[in-house]
Amino acid sequence: MFRPLPAREEAWEAEVRSLYHDGMVRAVVTPTWAKLIDFETTLPSPVEELVRQREGRQHG
Repeated sequence: MFRPLPAREEAWEAEVRSLYHDGMVRAVVTPTWAKLIDFETTLPSPVEELVRQREGRQHG
């Protein structure tokens, strides 16, 4: 939700924008799909492999 910026923040934002105005662009990306990775129940495969390797070194 948008909230108005206090005067100091507005002045700071204006100053930053003036420094980079010519080089700033807005990029909007609309994904065609998304995947949720729940690290509490599922680790990504490369991370699982690293965990297995570490356990093998500790017990080997």
